[in-house]
Amino acid sequence: MNAPEPILAYLQSQVPAYPFDPGLDAEFVDELIADFADLDILEETKTFRWYYNNRPAARFNTVRVGLRRWLAKAWTRKTE
Repeated sequence: MNAPEPILAYLQSQVPAYPFDPGLDAEFVDELIADFADLDILEETKTFRWYYNNRPAARFNTVRVGLRRWLAKAWTRKTE
């Protein structure tokens, strides 16, 4: 369900001001896939981006932490 390549490509090219780092983000996405295997991470990432009006970097000091929290909340909603 979750392949890392499309998620990484989306982070790199579609999330404005995302501080993309190939090595760090490969590890980050692998961890997200492992921790939230039953979520559609790409779809949740798109929702995260647009929920913050295409500017999630303006909302969070660390976008990765914001995205991880978003996914954790989505996971909680799905498993309740």
